[in-house]
Amino acid sequence: MLLEPTALASALRYLAEALEQDYARDPGPLFAKAGCPIDRTRESGARVSQPAARHLWTLSIAATGDPAFGLNVGRRIKPEGLHALGYAWMSSRNLADALNRFCRYVEVLITIPTKLAVTAEAEGYRLACTFPDPAHQPHEAGIDATLLALVSLATQAAGKPVRPLAVWLQHPCRADRARYTAAFGAPVNFDAPTNGLLIDTAAAEALLPTDNPAIAAAVDQVAERYVAKLQAQPVAANVRDMLVQLLPTGEADQETIARKLNRSLSTLQRQLQAEGLSYRQVVDQTRHSLAKAYLSDKRFSQAEIAYLLGFSDQSSFSRAYRRWTGRSPGRPETRLQPVEQQHDQPEHQAGRRTTDNADEGVEVAHGTGSKHRG
Repeated sequence: MLLEPTALASALRYLAEALEQDYARDPGPLFAKAGCPIDRTRESGARVSQPAARHLWTLSIAATGDPAFGLNVGRRIKPEGLHALGYAWMSSRNLADALNRFCRYVEVLITIPTKLAVTAEAEGYRLACTFPDPAHQPHEAGIDATLLALVSLATQAAGKPVRPLAVWLQHPCRADRARYTAAFGAPVNFDAPTNGLLIDTAAAEALLPTDNPAIAAAVDQVAERYVAKLQAQPVAANVRDMLVQLLPTGEADQETIARKLNRSLSTLQRQLQAEGLSYRQVVDQTRHSLAKAYLSDKRFSQAEIAYLLGFSDQSSFSRAYRRWTGRSPGRPETRLQPVEQQHDQPEHQAGRRTTDNADEGVEVAHGTGSKHRG
């Protein structure tokens, strides 16, 4: 996966609400530390980096000390915070139709690889969800929040309580099981093969009072256009193409990239931000993706890979690779726990290094005019 995954910023407003109202914590500093501008949660259709959103979940759990924090977020979610997906859900004919729309437009929420399916079983309609790419996984609390949000949205659309027959979560139980049972109003199975829930046939097929075919058709078009735009990400894709060419030369600084794309530096930064990205994130993701490809090719030594990725030396590449994967390059037998990506520092201004550590920068050294690797 080369394109940097993103998440819908407005959905994170409910995370901020939970921090503030349930735990008396100021969400601003946590959002800033995670690299998720809190102002973007009020912008319709705005995106944030998915790794940054994941880091925000981690910081929130650490700040609250509550491993079941996602439940407090999920119960708050409203259709208007989910862009076109929320309105598509509410205008669906029935809950089975709404679940299928969720599968179709899940990229409105998050663009990591996701396998979703709705199947009719003897007892009801089952939604099953897995995330096949180990390098791009949502946070456990985010999964909790999403499944509980679906139950909450079902209740809002039906105008009466809707409770699933059963809930499945792939992660272990990290809090009082009774909290999950009470939140979902159903048995919750942990360490399951998939994430998902089962809704009674009668409840899933009952006509919703919010059913509106004309609105549903119109919102479908909005959702499809929005998803198509996300899949394109033309500016980020163009930057990545340039980086592949320029990283080995040591000249992959923002000014050079912007000039080659016929943009001013400020325009490039603004366009990337509109796609939920920063230049630093694009560089980091591109290096990570290329590293995986180069390491699978035995023709390249690690020193050569470091050169191709624009690092100053092999040790700089090794440190970056450990940050990405939690293990050293070329040592697949090592099994360390994945480490969270860090998003503590804002992107530096043009003319300075774009990353926190000396092993990651590709910018022009300030005031010298010379190019530097690593």
